Amino acid sequence: MKILLVIDVQEKYLNYYDADLLPRINAKIAAANSTGTHVFYIRNIGIHGDDGSYALAKDLLIVSDYIYEKKFPSAFTNDSFVKELKIQNVTELEIIGVDGNSCIKKTCLDAANAGYKVTLNLQCTATRNEKIFEKTLNELRNAGVIITV
Repeated sequence: MKILLVIDVQEKYLNYYDADLLPRINAKIAAANSTGTHVFYIRNIGIHGDDGSYALAKDLLIVSDYIYEKKFPSAFTNDSFVKELKIQNVTELEIIGVDGNSCIKKTCLDAANAGYKVTLNLQCTATRNEKIFEKTLNELRNAGVIITV
């Protein structure tokens, strides 16, 4: 089974990225939901825990209750998330969100290392440093991550 994994689309981060990012992400979520693909959400709560400023973006389309928190870059640091992937027999993840050089990168690498088929959708992924992101993309490709545009 394939899921769409939406990472760190949070109010506190969106100002760093293109204003069209959220509408593209919402369109991808709507398309996935319309085909029956489960949508999972991950939100960063910071190393010290949620202080209220880590809310998901207020205009983010939420179509499921699969919402998980993380304190560290990789979504795979949340045991409940990892357990739910197994329960749902997930074999493939399409990953979107922010930031491409940090949480997206680490989650993609951990997913690939765990044996999942991983696709990174660049239409719905953003990064704050494009120059570093080129190196990140090469590292992801070398790890077996499929990059789509």
